[in-house]
Amino acid sequence: MIKAYIRVSSESQNTVRQKKALKAAGCEVFYEEKVSGKNTERPELQRLLAELEEGDIVIVHEISRLSRSVKDLIDIVDRIKERGACLKSLGESWLDTTSDNPMNEFLLNIFGSLAQLERGLTLKRQREGIEIAKKEGKFKGRKLEVVEGGKKAEKAAQAIDWYKEGKSVRYITKTLSIGTGTLYRLLEREGLK
Repeated sequence: MIKAYIRVSSESQNTVRQKKALKAAGCEVFYEEKVSGKNTERPELQRLLAELEEGDIVIVHEISRLSRSVKDLIDIVDRIKERGACLKSLGESWLDTTSDNPMNEFLLNIFGSLAQLERGLTLKRQREGIEIAKKEGKFKGRKLEVVEGGKKAEKAAQAIDWYKEGKSVRYITKTLSIGTGTLYRLLEREGLK
């Protein structure tokens, strides 16, 4: 059976492009999720790996949808092979384990390393850009979602009141379902931190 693994990093992204290409490639079963690829603890990926049967082919739109690190990629490929299944990528024609070709294994390691390097360089450039923007006073951090007049103004008011009453940060963030960073930025804005 031909199975597709589809992933985007956030809820705001959509999977239509991947799904269309994978359907055209003959995929019959789809494992789809909206979650970061920074580790392999992804529910749909784990379900796919658990449900693989001998002779199955897993197809991904591109290697970055499956993994961001070489170690995780190699582990995933090994788990697929252990089940007697194969892996193919639409975006990287060299990634095709349907035949026992040592060149595919070699290229998998090389290109997996290059993908990891590119990710690292991107993060480094991002950090450098943020540092420069901070020095110039242009970087304010992520936009604060809990703002006055906004949809979450009531949460903001409640968080401030509870903080003033001495409730713990953990209690406030868990009860109101807001992030710790969001709470601290809110308190900083209010002059409480």
